[in-house]
Amino acid sequence: MTHQDPPIFISFGNRKGGVGKTTSVINLASYLAILGKKILIIDTDPQANCSSILLQNYGDREKYSLVDALESPENNNMLLSTIACSTFHPRIQIIPNSTRCMLWERKISQETDAVLGIRKLVEQDPGLNEFDFVLFDTPPNLGVMMNNALMSTDYVIIPIPPSDQFSLDGLAAYLDLIAGIRKHNSQLKLLAVLITKYDPDWGNSAQNLNQIKKYFSQRGICIFNTHIRNCPEIDMAHVERKTIFESAPDSYGANDYASLGREVLEIFNVLYGKRFI
Repeated sequence: MTHQDPPIFISFGNRKGGVGKTTSVINLASYLAILGKKILIIDTDPQANCSSILLQNYGDREKYSLVDALESPENNNMLLSTIACSTFHPRIQIIPNSTRCMLWERKISQETDAVLGIRKLVEQDPGLNEFDFVLFDTPPNLGVMMNNALMSTDYVIIPIPPSDQFSLDGLAAYLDLIAGIRKHNSQLKLLAVLITKYDPDWGNSAQNLNQIKKYFSQRGICIFNTHIRNCPEIDMAHVERKTIFESAPDSYGANDYASLGREVLEIFNVLYGKRFI
């Protein structure tokens, strides 16, 4: 990939929390970086868990917040590429977030261009072209920040744990939101559904997985071949503020996210003519 190529923007989204959005952003980014790709993560969730885990300097979440750039979109000193912060990996940078984002959302929600803030920042920032991928970690709702992320996104990945009935119940509303945003962002496509926290022996997981496959196949929506299995080492990695590849590289959680990374690159090499080999 040359520096002239724009990055591919991917949002991980679901209106339900606890489905594996942050976990998947962190660990997919980590594996892609291991393979030599350069990744920017934009944390659009006011809970800022992604920022808390990845930031090399925890204080950066207040000094270089996404909100600062959104409040000063015309200020060249606030280009996203200039406030990208260091992480544990030299090929991963992050635009952090903080709880101040909730105040910004309330303040801007009634403005006509409330959903265009990130898109304006992206369009005016050629420095983003140094990255191969830009990954959005999104909040567990359909509010202003989720809309901002989708307005700037090329592809959406929807993480779904089959054991969580509530995450399944909210799917229709999220798919409706994607369809609505697509009227204003013609680049937006649903890449695939990602099965997360999968344990075939837990409750109705296996039955729910079959229902999920049927639901999406009827709508022509792909499901990744890779399923992220329920893995206690992933939770421990969060506690340690590490990725699964740092904390437990031989775990099946690491194997699953490596498999997902390879699958994602295979998809984009088909779509973009082997651009990421």
